[in-house]
Amino acid sequence: MFEAFRRIGSKFLRSSLMSIYAIVLASGPSLVASAQESGNAENQDVQNHILGIGICPPWNPQSPEMCKNSLDKVMSALAPRLDASPSQTHLLVNEGASASALKLKATELSNNLGPDDRLIIYANLPLSSAEVADADTAFGHVLELWADQSPETAGEAIAEGIWMSAPAFAAMIHTIRAGEVVLILDTNNSYAVNLDLLDEHSVDLENRPEALVTSSGQGQMANYSADRTISLFAKHLSLALGETEGTLLDVMTAASQGTRQAAIPICASLKEHQGADSDHSPDCTQVPEVHDPDSLLSQTLLAPLPES
Repeated sequence: MFEAFRRIGSKFLRSSLMSIYAIVLASGPSLVASAQESGNAENQDVQNHILGIGICPPWNPQSPEMCKNSLDKVMSALAPRLDASPSQTHLLVNEGASASALKLKATELSNNLGPDDRLIIYANLPLSSAEVADADTAFGHVLELWADQSPETAGEAIAEGIWMSAPAFAAMIHTIRAGEVVLILDTNNSYAVNLDLLDEHSVDLENRPEALVTSSGQGQMANYSADRTISLFAKHLSLALGETEGTLLDVMTAASQGTRQAAIPICASLKEHQGADSDHSPDCTQVPEVHDPDSLLSQTLLAPLPES
């Protein structure tokens, strides 16, 4: 009798295990989907905030309207894809983008942003190279923020709080305690503000994921569109935001490819008009660069494009 009960119990156990196994197999895809939805939900819990900076100072060869147009095009395309509300979108344009205004905005963001926030900074402004900046300026590069008149020297401009050195800009970014930061720098000499400067600065949030996109490579120009109404990278970034599904990395890749291709005929035309002087001009080849060691851009999902 006990042997009969043992055989019945064994058959029941095997039957139960097979039933459980079948349920697990059938539920596998839904369990994976559930895990993916959980991961996506966690990513979507991050709140996106955008700081847009556009400056063409009065002494700049380009008109203030060009920088404003570049900023407007990028911001109007970027905000909806990041689901950033007006209260999460901050603009500093020309006269409103002085050094004091930038510091005030950084203080505001520092007081309001935390680990659950992602800050995307798009900056279109002049960045002086070592040939223009004072030799004793740290790293030889300064951000030319708005001023009514061009300062006598870069050192004087920094000392008087009119311009900002590249290291000071890096330090300012680290006072904003957002959980993630993406810096998009659209300027000549954009390589001067690099990940090494951000990561190795004495003011550093060591564990924070950061990504940097520059509109051109080392020694290259940041060109303007053929009709000279917008920066070339801003044009192709706004186009990519209006055409590309996926992640922020997908958009930056498309914008970089579009910029590189569009710069070829523009560069050829510039060299033709410069003639013999072209040997002493900056390289008008323009190849934007993406530096993203933490894969932050590929993890930044964009809202779907509206159906046409």
